[in-house]
Parts: sequence; structure tokens; C-alpha cells
Amino acid sequence: MKYVGERLEELAISNGNFSHSNLLGRSAFNRYYYAAFLSTREMLGTLQHSWRGTPHAEIPNLLRQALRKPAEREIQKMIKAGMLDLGDRSRILTSIKTNGSALAQLLTEAYDARLIADYQPEEKIVMEDKVIKLGHHKLSSARNWPDQANRYCALILRTWKELGLVGYK
Repeated sequence: MKYVGERLEELAISNGNFSHSNLLGRSAFNRYYYAAFLSTREMLGTLQHSWRGTPHAEIPNLLRQALRKPAEREIQKMIKAGMLDLGDRSRILTSIKTNGSALAQLLTEAYDARLIADYQPEEKIVMEDKVIKLGHHKLSSARNWPDQANRYCALILRTWKELGLVGYK
């Protein structure tokens, strides 16, 4: 998906026809969103199978709220067994909250851009100095969404693995 977004972005910038550049730029926003979404959905399905089918708009809330509950239960067991202390608890829960919230924010921003690209054709892209904007979203920033999402997903997955909530592959 990211590769397709990059090629669409290149075509949008180099195209001499504004109408075509508008369509290509909008499609690039869409591909970058889906690249971030799909890696997040895969990570969520690895954490809990039932999360795999979570609708797009609900994923940010799941990332902000539901990630903590299974971790908290496991941490409590590990504290009782003497495997963790309260400092570990704080560090782990802060990591889950920070990374989950950051990923939720990224997906919220990307989803907003995707909705504009898909459902508001009257809002045209703006191109200045080879920088494409749609609303307040820059395509050059959108290009980073997939890599940022992958980093947050890796950190969340690593934390869950450390707690034994996900098997190592």
C-alpha cells in the first residue's frame, strides 16, 4: 500500500493536468491511510482475535481504552507472583497508554484525510512547491503514516509479548 501511495504521490506532483493531480493526490492519501490501518488491524488481531474486525472509526477508542485491561490483569498476577513490582507496573502501563494513544491519534488524523479524499470531492488538493495539501493534511506527512503506525504497533506488541499475552514467533 505504501509503495502505491508513493507512486501516486510522484504522479500527482509531476502531472501537468490539475484534475489528474487532484485525483492522484487524493488516492495517495487513501493508500497511505490504508497502509497504516492494515498494519494496525493485523497487530490488533494478533493481540486478540476478536479485535481483527473492529470498524475503522472504532479502532482509536480501542487503542486508547481496551489495550490496558488485559495487560493490567496480567500485571496484577505477575506482581502477586513477585515477578514485577509497582514501578514495573507503572512503566508498562505508561508504555501501553502512550503508544496506544499516539497510534490512535495518527489513525484519527489519517482517517479524517481519507474521508475528505473519498467523500468530499468538492474540496480540491492544493499544490505549492511540490507539496500537496488536502484540507490541513500534507501528503508529505501522510507518507510517514505507515512507518509510524508500524513503529507503534511493534512497541505495543513487544509489551504484550513481555507480559506473555502473545506468543513469540
